[in-house]
Amino acid sequence: MREISLALPGRDRSYQILIDPGLRLRLPGLLDALRLSGRVFLVTDTRVGELYGEQTVAVLKDSGYTPALLTVPRGERAKTWGVAQRLAKELLARGADRSSPLIAPRGGAVGDLTGFAASIFMRGLPFIQIPTTLLAMVDAAIGGKTAINLPEGKNLLGTFHQPRLVAIDPQFLQTLPASQRRNGMAEVIKHGFIRDPDLLGRLEKGRDRIFKDEAELTAIIHRAAAIKAEVVAADEREGGLRRILNFGHTLGHGLEQASKFRLPHGEAVAWGMLAALGLSVKLAGLSPEEAAYGKQLIRNFGLARRLPALDPLAVLAALALDKKRLADRVVFVLLKRLGEPVIRDDVPRSLIEQAVSETFGLSY
Repeated sequence: MREISLALPGRDRSYQILIDPGLRLRLPGLLDALRLSGRVFLVTDTRVGELYGEQTVAVLKDSGYTPALLTVPRGERAKTWGVAQRLAKELLARGADRSSPLIAPRGGAVGDLTGFAASIFMRGLPFIQIPTTLLAMVDAAIGGKTAINLPEGKNLLGTFHQPRLVAIDPQFLQTLPASQRRNGMAEVIKHGFIRDPDLLGRLEKGRDRIFKDEAELTAIIHRAAAIKAEVVAADEREGGLRRILNFGHTLGHGLEQASKFRLPHGEAVAWGMLAALGLSVKLAGLSPEEAAYGKQLIRNFGLARRLPALDPLAVLAALALDKKRLADRVVFVLLKRLGEPVIRDDVPRSLIEQAVSETFGLSY
C-alpha cells in the first residue's frame, strides 16, 4: 500500500491518502482505524450506486456498521443548492448526527457536493473521500475544497472542509469509460507542468500502456496525488502557492461555463492549458520548444481535439465572475519553464482575446 501524509496545522486536521488496488473492500477496517462506528452515509450517483453500492453496503453491514446509501444526480447537476438542501433533509430524516460520517464513493462533482454538505450540516460532519475517477483521485478528492455551483458560475458557493481520509482504489478505473480516463489525465499532466517534469516524461509512455499496467498506473496516481498534497500542505486556503494548481483552469472554467457544463472538466482544463502554454511563451519566458512539447503531450492523450460551438464572449464574460480574480484583474498561472509556474494578474485583455480566438478557434 502507498501512503501520503497530508500534514496541516491544528488538532486532528492531518490525514492519510492511501492508494492500493482493492482498497474499497477494506473500508470497514479504515473506519475502525478512525474510530468511527455505527451509522454511516454513502453519497453517490446512480452509476456508481449500480456498480458498487450493494457491494459496499454489504461489506459495511458484515462488519457491524449501519450504512445508508443516498443517491444524487450525476456530474455537475449534483452541485446545486437544491440538491444540497435535499441531501441535508434526507440526512436529517435518516437520523444523522454530528458523529455520522459522510462517505463519497464517486468522482469530483459528487465529492464536492458531499464535502460541502458535510461542512454545513450540524456545523460539520466527518467526511471520507473514496474517489472513483482518475480526476478525483489525483486532484478533486485531495485538499478539502468543497463547492456547489450557481447559475452564474462554477464553484461560487463553497467551504474548506478537510476529509478524515482519502482512500484511493485504482481498480475503480477498470469500469471507467475511456472519455473519463482522458479527463483525469488532464489533471495528471497539469501536475507535471507545474511541479514535476519527470512525471511528464513518464507519461510519454502513452495512455494505452499506462492504463494496461496497474502497477505503473498506481505509481502515477501516487506521484500526482503527492504533488497535490505537497501544495495543499504548504498553502491550505489558496493564499499563495496553491494557486499554481489552477494552471489551465482560468480559461478552462470559462469554457465550462460557456458550454453550460456540457464540456467535461478535464477536457476544458486541457484546452485551458493549451492557451496557457501559448500565453507562457508570450509573457513568462517559456521556450517555444517546451510549449510545443507540452501541447503534443496533451493531444497524445486524446485531449483538446474538438470543441463544441461556443460564444467567445460568453467565455470572456465568465472570467468576470471567476472566484480567483484579484480586484478587477484576472489571475493566470503561466510557466517560466516546465515545472516552474508563475502567477500573473497583468495579462492584457487583448492577449486573452487572442488566445480564445487562436487556441479555441472561436471567432468574434
